[in-house]
Amino acid sequence: MARFKVKKNSTWVDMTPMCDVAFLLLSFFVLTAKFKPSEIVTISPPTSSATEEVADKFVTFTIDKDGKVFMAIGKQAKREQIFDKFFEINKAKYANIPVTPAIKKGFAHQDIFGSPISQLPSVATKDEGELRELFNAGKLTGIPTDSTNNQLGDWIMAARYVYAETENEDQPPIAIKGDKDTNIKGVKRVIDILKEKDVNRYKLITVLESGGAN
Repeated sequence: MARFKVKKNSTWVDMTPMCDVAFLLLSFFVLTAKFKPSEIVTISPPTSSATEEVADKFVTFTIDKDGKVFMAIGKQAKREQIFDKFFEINKAKYANIPVTPAIKKGFAHQDIFGSPISQLPSVATKDEGELRELFNAGKLTGIPTDSTNNQLGDWIMAARYVYAETENEDQPPIAIKGDKDTNIKGVKRVIDILKEKDVNRYKLITVLESGGAN
């Protein structure tokens, strides 16, 4: 019996709808993308060949060329928790500091903090541009670390309590970021305070020799 041959026609697909969807998605991602802002505290870390990255969950202490110490808490929710715990465990010590919802909100929205607690009400209301201007003008004096006014130690203890209560971790994840030209005494002082507060695990942030960050 003779077989019937099926005539093959060329296949044609209208790609216009797919192109429209692709351009709509591209436009959406471009318009909603949030680029990482430039750092308020500009430092040049030393180089190394290590490749492990520091995650956002870390509490990072940055020491600039002048030895001033700044604190960055990766996640906004953790900033609020550490802020609350700081004033809870130091209620009597900092009773004269007005703690309002607006100050707490401002603190939680800032990527970095580096002032004595007495300046918190005014600093917490600044935006990123204003903070950068204060830093460039030398008016961000850093968190006090001297033995008679060790506010950095108070922040470290607040972080310890928060991570113990919320993450079941005996020590908070700490990272230290120092400028390659900073006085080593400033870095050593931060490490000494960590030891005083029984924090013996921390990471040192450097820049890869090839130019990448670690």
